Amino acid sequence: MAIFKARWKVVPICDYQKLDVHPEDLLDGGNFRKCETYRGGGGYDQFPAIAKRRLKMGYAPHKQFIAQLYGCNLDCPYCYVTRSGVWGTPVEFTTPELVNAFFRSSQQVFHLMGGAPAIYLEDWPEIAAAIDGFGFPVFHSDFLLTEKPYDISVLADLADIGNSVFAVDIKGVTKEDYERNTRKPFREDLFWGNLERLVRTTGLQFYLTFTAPSKEKFLPFCDTLKSRFGERILRDSFVIDLIDYDATPFVDILPVRKHELEKI
Repeated sequence: MAIFKARWKVVPICDYQKLDVHPEDLLDGGNFRKCETYRGGGGYDQFPAIAKRRLKMGYAPHKQFIAQLYGCNLDCPYCYVTRSGVWGTPVEFTTPELVNAFFRSSQQVFHLMGGAPAIYLEDWPEIAAAIDGFGFPVFHSDFLLTEKPYDISVLADLADIGNSVFAVDIKGVTKEDYERNTRKPFREDLFWGNLERLVRTTGLQFYLTFTAPSKEKFLPFCDTLKSRFGERILRDSFVIDLIDYDATPFVDILPVRKHELEKI
């Protein structure tokens, strides 16, 4: 019998974020939401097609169940979750409670989102393992590369479970890019060290996204990536342009809660 130890701090969908969320997409009284990736014709998010290729699936999983976790090491001015959604009052769930909510939603992808979900990286395998084998649902989450040093053994566990595809969100291709996009100092050693850990984990499925990169510096940065990690590092990568969500003007409305990440 599986032993579940994780206690997940989920922040309900806040009022500002609801400006961009269809009311019918709210789940469990607003603790979670669902997202139809293809609702607007596909949009910028290429995850469904990437997951289909990487996991050799017979379909492109485009219906996501989303749980948003408390806290973030960044403070992006364009964040549609907003400070209220990242630092709001969390509701605690066990892994079985989250997984049961996922299956009740009838979605194809369990998207563990943030904030910065990799703050909780050590607990990710609980969810990936709990949904493995039930009609082949997909576990999906995001790496920011600067949350903390990634545990290589946890990455190996995720690769072994084999039902996951992860986005690696690169918030800038220069120090200036990064600090403009995140309002935080660029932790260069942590950034490159974590990316190397991901690359060295055999079988771990991930792809890169680039948020509003400098047009002049983008290609040189890609050349740097290829020289350090090989051509395959850019497989399935794509650029994310900033979108003017209705929630964006309210990103800074509330004061940031205490950034006591060591207590999360």
